[in-house]
Amino acid sequence: SLEAGPRRGPGGGLCGGGASSGIGEGVAKKFLEEGALVVGCGIEPEMHIQNEHAVYVQADLTDFAQAQHVVEEAVKAFGRVNKLVCCAGVTFVGSLETTDYDRFMRELSINMGGVFNMCKAAVAELKKQEGSTIVTVGSDLGVRPIPERIGYCPSKAGVIMLTKCIALEYAPSIRANAILPGLVRTPMIEQRFTEAEDPAALEEAYASLYPLHKMGKVEDMANAAAFLSSDESGFMTGEIMHRQCRLSILHSYLLHHQ
Repeated sequence: SLEAGPRRGPGGGLCGGGASSGIGEGVAKKFLEEGALVVGCGIEPEMHIQNEHAVYVQADLTDFAQAQHVVEEAVKAFGRVNKLVCCAGVTFVGSLETTDYDRFMRELSINMGGVFNMCKAAVAELKKQEGSTIVTVGSDLGVRPIPERIGYCPSKAGVIMLTKCIALEYAPSIRANAILPGLVRTPMIEQRFTEAEDPAALEEAYASLYPLHKMGKVEDMANAAAFLSSDESGFMTGEIMHRQCRLSILHSYLLHHQ
């Protein structure tokens, strides 16, 4: 999760789980570029961003008390919180038969429970400010499943509906919207290319899933989060922004079975 200070305006603070890599790190950098004060959070000891307007809080967001601590540190550092971007998540590989209950629930706890905890911890501060926003990072797999993601797909579907519920409950004071990335060139995906027998063939297979015939970049997701956190999206709440449009479930199935 990521909590953010104001964009295109004065002051504020931003916190984020997953801020040490991938989409979360990209969002933190984008907000800093636009003048926000950033508080990143995650399970790693530190984030890779060195900036006088950014601080980091180590936290496991499956623990509500730790999520509360992140918000407290944000307020202590910057005085307020008026933007929240929830980025943290994990992907476990497994089917119904190969995944035990504890592992299934662990994935839901991180991917959906972490969003719940961060939003619940931040909502009191968000309500104090005008123009507060929440942006969650779901996944296109929350609406179109692939095999061997028996926990991940439901967890991201849950993030989508959780976002809609929050948008409904807290309108008009807080806007809440979700981004659904497809395959994005994060360090994890880049590692898949490095380890593949034929990296070029794998990249082509991934790109062929999308009408634009390319994978998304971290910057694409950061731009979406920035837009949904700004006044430019002021008439949007409870919306789901698909950052890449996967052609069909069949394409996902064929990719998995290549």
